[in-house]
Amino acid sequence: MQYIKLNHVRPGMRLARPIYNKNGVLLFERDTRLTPQGISSIKNFGLWGLYILEPAEPVPPLSEEDVELERFLTVSTFRLKDDLTLLLNNMKPQNILPLAQEILRKFGGVDHQINFAVTLRSNGDYIYKHSLNTAILASIMVNRLQYAYPEQLAIVCAALVHDAGLLLVPEEILEKGERLLSPDERRLIRGYREKGYQLLHPDYNDYKFPELTLQIVGQMTRLEHSVSAPMPKNIRWKNGTHVLHTASMFDEMTSMHLDREPVSELAAIRFLRKHTDHYPAAFVTALTQCIHILPGGRCVEFSNGQKGIVIEENRKNYAQPVVILFSTNQRVDFKDSKFQKTMHISDVMKTMDARLKVDRDTFKQYASDARTRETAVRFREKRKKLAAAGRI
Repeated sequence: MQYIKLNHVRPGMRLARPIYNKNGVLLFERDTRLTPQGISSIKNFGLWGLYILEPAEPVPPLSEEDVELERFLTVSTFRLKDDLTLLLNNMKPQNILPLAQEILRKFGGVDHQINFAVTLRSNGDYIYKHSLNTAILASIMVNRLQYAYPEQLAIVCAALVHDAGLLLVPEEILEKGERLLSPDERRLIRGYREKGYQLLHPDYNDYKFPELTLQIVGQMTRLEHSVSAPMPKNIRWKNGTHVLHTASMFDEMTSMHLDREPVSELAAIRFLRKHTDHYPAAFVTALTQCIHILPGGRCVEFSNGQKGIVIEENRKNYAQPVVILFSTNQRVDFKDSKFQKTMHISDVMKTMDARLKVDRDTFKQYASDARTRETAVRFREKRKKLAAAGRI
């Protein structure tokens, strides 16, 4: 499966993910072979790109839970968009609390790891989908951390509204991407984040968000986006803020942006684990216990340059699955210390293409026999005659 930017999508390509409308009605099923009309229709959604199956790639398994998550995200995006539009227009949101409660009902009680979907996004819906993904991840994490229900609800509410201020930022600044922002533009964005927080605060309205929700959103506005900036030491950070900060960064890293491609779940978790000042270990561990990092069927690359496929996930330690090497069909169980000393999984393969790359020097090592060369010459001559006669 590859992510293909929309202007590079061509007829004949097969969809790897289903596409729904705002009512949750299926428009394009997985494995749909795209037509020019279908591509034109999809372009009206404003998506940045599509997840496409490679030519010989089988359709990956998708459980009922996975299908429901995809549909729920699509429908809920429009619900959240309507509510945040009311908020930005100084009107009382209608669905934030009910949506948070529904998310907790659907995902807060999950007692197993889930396949966390990388959703298709456009410039117009990125903030809404990011907020929803953060809320879903947070709902599973707070259940695993065994927080009381009122605290869980307040944290999920905070996830849904924590980026509301970004909707006030001029599009030309947001479209630049994080890497291209100037110091002045970063300060401007922080100002809009603060304004988004003020829209929620009881000093300015009577919306009655949970006090903990307001505290978490207020703290999120004070966090720098980059780990190069140290975490302020004079703030007593709420657990809910750590939950949101961890879930939010994981979703941002694994989702497609205008200015960069997503990283794998494995790479994102390694990043979070590396920066413990920003993402304390207890919260990253809770996240890894909630979602699949290296599930069965995932193709991976190893530190020694080999490639393979995960055949058995390790629920206790995602970095130690059982794999099969493509080159030798050898079974490698990373729980065995002898393998840990010689190799490790460096990352997930970005494509399923495991073909050897052959350059000119390598090609010269292979010589055809006389009969093959003679057949090739006859074939070229026949092609020339047919072309001259206008028959091809």
